[in-house]
Amino acid sequence: MDEFDAITADLRAQERGEQVEHARQILAAADAIRDFSAALRRIGPAEVVLVATTDGWCTRGRIVRVGADWLRVAEVRDETGTARVAPGRVHELRLEAVVRVSRGRDR
Repeated sequence: MDEFDAITADLRAQERGEQVEHARQILAAADAIRDFSAALRRIGPAEVVLVATTDGWCTRGRIVRVGADWLRVAEVRDETGTARVAPGRVHELRLEAVVRVSRGRDR
């Protein structure tokens, strides 16, 4: 019975260690998303950006709003004077699907 108890205690400890590691990974992913959304909030509302997603979809527009785990982008046709122009379509994207947000001229 002592060997059985030792083996089950060892298995429980391993399982607990795996659960703790999994919880750490979840928290690290949440921190990364929070940091990314904070960086997106620093982009000015009239600034035109290019947003690329994991499935290869790209659009040019203004970031209208950033939520806890989502991003709303209003499409624009031209970079000049877009702050006052009514947007075309508005897209809501999950932050985990966004690969890149570019503000540079070499989009």
